[in-house]
Amino acid sequence: MGRPDPDRRLALMRAFAQTYRDRHFRDEHYDLADGFLQTTLSDDSKMPLRFFVEYNNAWWFEIVTAVRVPAVGYDPDSDTGFIVLDIEYDTDVLRAMQHVHFGDGVINRIRTYASGAFFSRPSPLVELDSHGNRFWLETGYHLRESAEAAADFLDSPTGARFAATPPTDGPISRIRGNLDDLLNRIRQGG
Repeated sequence: MGRPDPDRRLALMRAFAQTYRDRHFRDEHYDLADGFLQTTLSDDSKMPLRFFVEYNNAWWFEIVTAVRVPAVGYDPDSDTGFIVLDIEYDTDVLRAMQHVHFGDGVINRIRTYASGAFFSRPSPLVELDSHGNRFWLETGYHLRESAEAAADFLDSPTGARFAATPPTDGPISRIRGNLDDLLNRIRQGG
């Protein structure tokens, strides 16, 4: 097996960056069967990449108002990539970095570095996202259980408060539809 093509790796990293900008992950970029993500929020817990893609498309991308990608790159010596993210929650910005490892033409491991203290800010969008982070961690990254916990949260008094007040009312409406779609696909085995 020869060395990976640096141009193809960099193209994959640029496509990965674009999915952040578009706020929608695409399955074909990831090793959905065996890949995983780890974050500074979860220590050594491994989030399966299938969960990362699905739950972020259903929940997280609806909460953030924009994702800027000031830097993306690939190091052929270590065969790893990196991406720097400026994640906007209205006027609050979380700076994060991801270190990426590859499988055969796909991303198979991601390590995210970001400040956990950011999620204690008294911003409605950040507070809403911190609830989502708890679903991930408390359910052990099981997609069905996390999606069901998120749906239950939306039906709770706290969820109703988020649904009734800007700037979280719009994201809650979209999240509810996304979760319904996700749970229907899970139940149908797709």
